[in-house]
Amino acid sequence: MVLAGCGTSTPVDLPDAPEQPLSAVGRDFFPDSAVWTTPVSPEAAIDPRSAEYVARLAQLEPVVSVRESTVSVFVATADSPRFTVTPTAPNASPESVLEHVPIPTHAVPDPAQSGHLAVFDRTSRCVYELYGLRQDATGWLADWANTTPADGEGVYPDGLSTRASGLASTAGLIWPDELLSGTIPHALVFSYPFTRRGGPVPPATRTNGTDADPSALPIGAKLVLDPALDLGTLGLGPAELAIATALQRYGMILGDTSEGFQLFAVHARSFPADPYMSTWGDVVWADISAIPFDRMQVIATGDQQPQYQGPPIENRCTGAETGAAVPPTGQPAGG
Repeated sequence: MVLAGCGTSTPVDLPDAPEQPLSAVGRDFFPDSAVWTTPVSPEAAIDPRSAEYVARLAQLEPVVSVRESTVSVFVATADSPRFTVTPTAPNASPESVLEHVPIPTHAVPDPAQSGHLAVFDRTSRCVYELYGLRQDATGWLADWANTTPADGEGVYPDGLSTRASGLASTAGLIWPDELLSGTIPHALVFSYPFTRRGGPVPPATRTNGTDADPSALPIGAKLVLDPALDLGTLGLGPAELAIATALQRYGMILGDTSEGFQLFAVHARSFPADPYMSTWGDVVWADISAIPFDRMQVIATGDQQPQYQGPPIENRCTGAETGAAVPPTGQPAGG
């Protein structure tokens, strides 16, 4: 569901400052989730096909999506205007409509076709995640929309997220304050083109993989940077060192299929002023090829799992007051 290329571009025009600027708000997303904040154990089993998987991955140019094909994140309060968001995916039904969605006045989605936007509601501590968001004369429309507790696991157990994996779109993002501090205290999410057909592997709960090649990774696979590497000897810049350290400690999880190999930073337009100019300049996709991705290791994936086919699984953020994104039973949300 996230597509991107690589390279540089002229600066992207940013909107007026959001009503509630983000400052270290990333700590409010799934802070106690075992999926995202548990370091990889030194005893973790490495998949017997790890070298084969990594060889295919390492053929690609690694980038961080900074100003396109990533997620815009905004903060809402009790005073933020609220709207009904109507999903338009082919499998959407009247029950899929998400009501009472807080969308701050200055909130704008990613300008790419994916149109990702997420809103953290400080009042309810719920995260509203919208994909393909746009506005017309009838109101707000989205290819898909759903909501999950910000203090939850960052995984939709029924797979009905705005990522093809069932992982929350706000999980595994790189925040600018993390780059500045040099510390990213959680796993990252990545996408690449060669996602295996069949079911996902945990923590993913859904997949859009179609690749039959045995070297294709299943959605949900977790990779870690070789713990034997001495990162201080690699000559990495501050941003790359922060990312490499997170990859070595927490790893990265395959969350979607894309045209290239990419990690994701919170979209620059989420902030009152562009926070990435001092780190990466005005690039759309930041080059992180100095990180030795050929030294990644794939944690043993286990067997691929069947996709969830039961009724939508509610959480405290779905229901009458916040709205519930509920497609027909057994139908995927997208991807």
